Amino acid sequence: MKARDAAQLALHAKTDAVSVDAAAADELFAVVDLLESQAPLRRSLSDPSSTAEGRAALATSLFANRISPSAMAVLTEVVQGTYSNGRRLVETLETQGIRALLRLAHGDGDLGRVQEELHGFASTVESDPALSDTLRNRRYPLQARRELVSRLISDRVHPVTQRLLIRATAARVRTLPLTVRSYLVMAAALADQHIARVTVARPLDEHRAERLRSALEAQVGGPVTLQVEVDPTVLGGMDVSLGDDIIESTIAGRLDDACRHLTTQ
Repeated sequence: MKARDAAQLALHAKTDAVSVDAAAADELFAVVDLLESQAPLRRSLSDPSSTAEGRAALATSLFANRISPSAMAVLTEVVQGTYSNGRRLVETLETQGIRALLRLAHGDGDLGRVQEELHGFASTVESDPALSDTLRNRRYPLQARRELVSRLISDRVHPVTQRLLIRATAARVRTLPLTVRSYLVMAAALADQHIARVTVARPLDEHRAERLRSALEAQVGGPVTLQVEVDPTVLGGMDVSLGDDIIESTIAGRLDDACRHLTTQ
């Protein structure tokens, strides 16, 4: 395991022990936004020449009277880490806010619903060029883009989904759909799940989806969450990507395999 991955897992273990509610997660996001706008401050809180204790003391002096004890506890753990630059610190802190919201949904038994809603909204954006262009256009103020997302989802989604989608509008991972997919990876890790990305020509009914899920779970020996995309250009069957493995069963794929076989004879 790489040192960075080990450090991340250690941080997760520490922050997961802190009880963070939705309000505290919002406070973490507020700190993230402040650090985004204050380069000297984020440099000070990630300064490798300072000790971990010194950075924690600085964070306490700045924020202890402004955010809740639980948010402060997470912030203190984060600033004691080692980062290549201030932006890495900011990304790590935002990740902890995202994971806190996902843990809330998981604890309430609603993580599956949140995953489906996140995936559904990301797919909607990807399939609508006008909406996709609007949400990635930096000429529109971030607040205007967040208000657009808020209007689109209204009160039809889980409160955690709503918070996450509004947060994802800043598109830290290039676009909103890609940012949401990074949230889905976090959610799967929290639930100890594998993610299967499935491309089909027509929507799967519930029975077929469950048969596919059961087959994949038997293959990997653990829970699998399906992320289904409909692509009318798929001639038949389906494409399944499970981690680094691609399980292709489309007609087009089988034709390509046949052609490759013939040309190698």
